[in-house]
Amino acid sequence: MYVLGIDGGGTKTTGIVADENGKVYIESHAGPSNPNTLTPDEFEEVLKGLTADLEKQDSVIFSQLAVCFAGMSGAGDSWRCDAKFEQVLTKFLPPQIEVIVRNDAYNVLYSETLGKPGIVQIAGTGSISFGLNHENKTVRSGGWGYLFDEAGSAYHLGNEALRAVFKNYDGRGPETVLTEEIINYFNVSDVTDLLGKIHGPEHPRSVIAQLAPLIIAAAENGDGVAAKIIRKACAEIMECIESCHKKLFAADHPTLVVLSGGVFANSQQLLDCLRELSKKTLPNIVLRQAHAAPVSGAVIGGLKAMGFNSIDENITERINLQLKKS
Repeated sequence: MYVLGIDGGGTKTTGIVADENGKVYIESHAGPSNPNTLTPDEFEEVLKGLTADLEKQDSVIFSQLAVCFAGMSGAGDSWRCDAKFEQVLTKFLPPQIEVIVRNDAYNVLYSETLGKPGIVQIAGTGSISFGLNHENKTVRSGGWGYLFDEAGSAYHLGNEALRAVFKNYDGRGPETVLTEEIINYFNVSDVTDLLGKIHGPEHPRSVIAQLAPLIIAAAENGDGVAAKIIRKACAEIMECIESCHKKLFAADHPTLVVLSGGVFANSQQLLDCLRELSKKTLPNIVLRQAHAAPVSGAVIGGLKAMGFNSIDENITERINLQLKKS
């Protein structure tokens, strides 16, 4: 039996066809598929191109697909949206296939827990906390978009840094090396020139998120303002994790919390801060950085839908070894 697993995000979309043993038969990549940043026609074209390429590579296996599990950025906010995503995918897949669309946080969680309960905290360009318990109850915290709440995300770090730079320029805040670092990054001569760079052809969210490594580096090198930004981000991330945990598990439950995204990959200081905070509020949780490819979690989601309750513990490693480097 074959499963189509899809991992759709704001940067790229990956689809693989695999079996219950983790053998990958077909793999394809396409552009971003976050419906919040694409028109309906653009969203449909991405999925059409992805599925067409998969079918082109092996039409026989493609025709025998049993389940498609798609973890998509922007999904999961309402059942109506998910139903629309499923309708779009169904148009390009074999008629017998079961199509399941979930938020891409499912992929990350399943890739590390093999479909078992836990919490995932994503902190990339955006952020979200997502959890699943033994009763299959799911909750989320944060991730309400960059205008409102993306605690601990790269955008959040960059935005806080710019606020600090502007306040310092006005004389309302302390000095920080972030001023020089950000001026140099944008290749301008003065703080007043920054707005033109931020409000350019690229979406400000993406531009601001790209500043995150500067804040992380400045904090690691002892800048007080940058360190404060990291501590604040850490506290807000912990609040989101606590919110999910409280709604899903007993206070002393040894829950696995998966940490995923570039912010965690690049900031040891934030990881250390998070571990210290967790000891005070949720001492029994286990924090683990994600290592498996999220698309492997989509395959696991498909296998669960097919009734596979016992997943081979080596399946994600097996899938990872077969994936193309892209």
